[in-house]
Amino acid sequence: MKALIVSDVHSNLEAFQSVIADAERRGGFDEIWSLGDLVGYGPDPVAVIELLRGYAHKAVVGNHDLAAIGKLSTEAFNPHATQAAQWTADQLAEEQQTFLLKQPMKLRIDEFLLVHGSPRDPVWEYVVSTSAAVANFAHFDTQRCLLGHSHIPFICRPKGDSSAEFHAPTLDEQLILHEDKMIVNPGGVGQPRDGDARASYAVYDSDQDSVTHHRAEYDIPATQDKMREHKLPEFLIDRLTYGR
Repeated sequence: MKALIVSDVHSNLEAFQSVIADAERRGGFDEIWSLGDLVGYGPDPVAVIELLRGYAHKAVVGNHDLAAIGKLSTEAFNPHATQAAQWTADQLAEEQQTFLLKQPMKLRIDEFLLVHGSPRDPVWEYVVSTSAAVANFAHFDTQRCLLGHSHIPFICRPKGDSSAEFHAPTLDEQLILHEDKMIVNPGGVGQPRDGDARASYAVYDSDQDSVTHHRAEYDIPATQDKMREHKLPEFLIDRLTYGR
């Protein structure tokens, strides 16, 4: 079984389509595992949700998903995110709202725990520091945790009892998982923030017990044009060019 692992699609249809096409060219997949924030920021929330629903999938909910259906206050959002969340909420029909509402905050699949933010705080916490990683290794009893939220791809393993090591994945290189305890972030599909504007994703292969990170080119100007058409914030439009 192969699972296409995606996170932070953020209503970016062109990026999501390119990731799916790229994964299919590389041998295909059996289902999609989505780590939250399907919507927010971008111009195509409905189309992105419906694209996911067209495939066998398992998904957890993210903070922008919850904000778009009125289940999370945008008080802690920056003004750009707040404006996009309000616009997104106006686009979703009851069917898409219900879909997002039904997604859990945590989901276990065999030896994987799927969350958006972290095992300790699935909605808000960013796992971007050694201290956060160390704390969160104690909050899941599976061998592996898949999460997103930071839009930065990484592999993190514990180092002794009080430290952890983050590694940037080598693109297109299969990582055999063995029995290692680890946290894996596939990176952001729709709004990368590691300086690489290409859409980021990963594939889990159960036969090989491996995870492989990939990047996919997509039509950034097409997404940006639609964002301008809908009068979404220029800050969100511009950052797609630079992957920041």
